[in-house]
Amino acid sequence: MAKKYYFDDQCGLDVCAVTENDQLVDFLAEPHSDGAVIGNIYKGRVTDVLNGMQAAFVDCGLERHCYISVADLVADRRKYDGTQIDIPSELNLNVGDEIMVQITKAAVGKKGAKVTTNLSFIGKYLVYMPNSDFIGVSLKIGDDELRKNMIFGARRMLDKGEGVIIRTAAPFVVKGVKSDELNHYRKIYASIKERFASARVGELLYSDSPLYMRVLRDTMLSAGDEVYAGNRKLGESICGYIPPNVKLTVHDEHTDLMLSYGIAAQFLASLERKVELENGAYLIIDRTEALTAIDVNTGKFTGEDSLEDTVYCTNILAAREIARQVKLRNLGGLFVVDFIDMTDEKHCEAIVAELDRALRRDKVKCKVLPMSRFGLVEFTRKRTGVAASTLMLKECSVCRHSGSVRTHLSILTELRGKLLALLSEGATTVCVDLNIDVCNTLTGNAAIKDNIASLYPEARIYVIPHRTYSESSVYLRSITSPSIPLPEGHILLY
Repeated sequence: MAKKYYFDDQCGLDVCAVTENDQLVDFLAEPHSDGAVIGNIYKGRVTDVLNGMQAAFVDCGLERHCYISVADLVADRRKYDGTQIDIPSELNLNVGDEIMVQITKAAVGKKGAKVTTNLSFIGKYLVYMPNSDFIGVSLKIGDDELRKNMIFGARRMLDKGEGVIIRTAAPFVVKGVKSDELNHYRKIYASIKERFASARVGELLYSDSPLYMRVLRDTMLSAGDEVYAGNRKLGESICGYIPPNVKLTVHDEHTDLMLSYGIAAQFLASLERKVELENGAYLIIDRTEALTAIDVNTGKFTGEDSLEDTVYCTNILAAREIARQVKLRNLGGLFVVDFIDMTDEKHCEAIVAELDRALRRDKVKCKVLPMSRFGLVEFTRKRTGVAASTLMLKECSVCRHSGSVRTHLSILTELRGKLLALLSEGATTVCVDLNIDVCNTLTGNAAIKDNIASLYPEARIYVIPHRTYSESSVYLRSITSPSIPLPEGHILLY
């Protein structure tokens, strides 16, 4: 199935969206200042050793101390060749030790990031592990003879003590390309070791590539796929990372890419608790500290045949949409799905099989259990990265943190798109009425002001703060006559 990839930078964020048949299936966002936390390498200092748990806390200069256990000292070989890993019996770390660590899991909630001393560098064809004597092959390379050839070739490239994981794209390039990639990361690791000796504790020694490079690196684009860049500069950077048979379109930066193609609306819908299905049924997705509960409801769908067929049809659609939603929202951990009750056991088995099939399209590992006697289906999805929703939602202080509201960044991202749309239609003066706290964030955000001013230097943007407005209340109006008086307290954005 052909896919479309959208890349943009807006409001200090790097953004990537992926659609299939114009339906959003993936959305990633990262602040420019933070970059990709996962994959970053820091000089850390051990601050506490938990002997009873064979784990320790490490100060890496981040907001919260990082966590490391004995299992994080070695490469996990099970997902590549099925062999058991030999976990050390002791952590062998002391308080005050200075160590080189790499982030493997980003901080979630009150939990700090998880780190490892087993470093790895992800390329398009290989994953280079400088201190792990191990050769693994992607499970997507299923041919046994090809796997043996890949391992034989890799072994001849490696020095003693080094290891690699052969990625899915490796069989499609000649040995010299893989050797060049391996030597590239060898040089990077050598420079990191050199910097480590003189670096301060908490200093960032290595950061992974920008978001667009990582997405294109980890994706095998094919004919029929399309790539869209939000501006000319980004398009020039992307051009060298896509094959010639993939179409690249550079969007006119005077309007917002995500808004113009309907991506923004689809993403905002993914932040909602309620998800509408195409037949009128709907899902309710509730996240808790322990698990994510998903309830399936028939809603407006009454069907045309028997009750059993109506319920079965709804549950099939729900299973497919659940798989899309957990990937789009980048949810992880344990899930419990309450499908609508069915009496036919074959239908129950078919629903579980459909959910499992839909989840298998996800690159992240998922495991589905059979349906229980109560009609519940449990499945797990490995936690990876930070969900874009964490940047766009925050705990609601009014309802004592039991619900979520949109962050200022989310509101300003949408405001920027609407401003560009008005200005592109010919407006020269725009007045924005909004909450006073959001206004303060806007006037302090140089990225938004500079971006709009560079595209429409002759325009004038006025913002009017209101103490009685909710944070999500934003109203834009185009002023046709410069003589129209503005209320006292207005601010000229630029």
